[in-house]
Amino acid sequence: MTSKLSSYLTEKLLSNGTISDEDKDLYIYGLFMLISHLIFFIIACIFGLILGCIFESIIFYIAFQFIRRYAGGYHASTETRCEIFSTLSILACIIIIKLSNTYDFQTVLLIITILSSVCIFVFSPLDTPEKPLSEKEFKYFRKVSCLILFVIVAAIIVSYFFKFRIVTVPCCLSLILESILLAVGKFKRVSKNNNVKT
Repeated sequence: MTSKLSSYLTEKLLSNGTISDEDKDLYIYGLFMLISHLIFFIIACIFGLILGCIFESIIFYIAFQFIRRYAGGYHASTETRCEIFSTLSILACIIIIKLSNTYDFQTVLLIITILSSVCIFVFSPLDTPEKPLSEKEFKYFRKVSCLILFVIVAAIIVSYFFKFRIVTVPCCLSLILESILLAVGKFKRVSKNNNVKT
């Protein structure tokens, strides 16, 4: 759906003479990313409104998107699977955020977040076979992902110290989800390489 919409909008820009034909693929990709982020941001806000934790949902989504953009990780094989998996992942995290307001499992979240941070530090950035990173890009994404990781961890520590749960729990879940995607992506790559060798 998103790819069709981005292609349609790009064709409109082409027919109006706003962009040149050689920039077509770049605009399709750019619009695809923009529309995807907007749709999932709206989805996160809707889930947050329904469950009564809108601000936490926004903080979670923003933190997750920042680390996800540079650290990389698992990507579904089709757009439909990606949309379903992303929606369910966002919903699961927002449900945990909501439950954290009732049940006190912040200490458990912090322990898992420490392990998740180590996972992100070790595995990031993880590119895809379809869009492999050059050596220069790898170093750049590595540096930025580590910087973002440091900022989110610092936000977690400060907010935990000042008992500002509205920041602590969403930021913890952003790192936990990203570490899961990195671990699954790494496992998928290793399995694929082993299958190729055999």
